[in-house]
Amino acid sequence: MNRIIAILSLVLLFAVSACTENRNIPHLSKDFGNATIHNFSQHIVNPDPVTAGYGAPALNGTRAAGVIERYTSGSVIEPDTDQISK
Repeated sequence: MNRIIAILSLVLLFAVSACTENRNIPHLSKDFGNATIHNFSQHIVNPDPVTAGYGAPALNGTRAAGVIERYTSGSVIEPDTDQISK
């Protein structure tokens, strides 16, 4: 009986200690973890984006077809080296 009470006490102790707030640890600042929370929130898709309902942007089909044709034929136009930043 004492063994069961001891085991249940340990389980209860571990269960209660798992619910403690970690922000009260003295060697961590109060804003510890805010960068992670901010970065996580930046990766969440906005459920109500400003551009919703506008559809796809207008594209020039003739120009896009030319680009695809040059890409598949291997005759891609190289950019000027003067305009490329280094």
